[in-house]
Amino acid sequence: MVVDWLNLLAFCVYSTLTYLIAKDIYKVLVSFSLSQIEFSHLQFKMRNNSKVEVEVFSKLWCKIEDELFEFKGGFYGNKTNWILQPFTDGQGHFYLKDIVNKDGIKIENFVKDNSISSITFYLQIKYRRVGRVKWKKSSPQKFAYDFDNSRFWLNV
Repeated sequence: MVVDWLNLLAFCVYSTLTYLIAKDIYKVLVSFSLSQIEFSHLQFKMRNNSKVEVEVFSKLWCKIEDELFEFKGGFYGNKTNWILQPFTDGQGHFYLKDIVNKDGIKIENFVKDNSISSITFYLQIKYRRVGRVKWKKSSPQKFAYDFDNSRFWLNV
């Protein structure tokens, strides 16, 4: 009788742990990073760290003196998606100087005209398992760029 109860307890523990492992494997997780290629040319890399296919959107913006600069469309304007297979990497690139405000003024021209040497900009991604409704969002990552010296860094 005691052996039967111990077998039942062992089976319950085994079943619970198997369920938790299987559930954890299918959680969606995407990570990303930025690196500088040359001058204001930046490379965006992302990785699907889960066992399911994911859909990823990104949004890049910068606010300078109450002026909002952002990409109006495409991959960095929250309009075009990436589809990443399980455990694969994706990448893209963009010129930071090409983001514009609502009047169509490029950030490069704005900083030159206003004698601004460096800016802070943000990049955020949202992602979900393909075919699902619920989105996950990353915290906006804060970066800085010095137009005078063409330097880029993570601004923490």
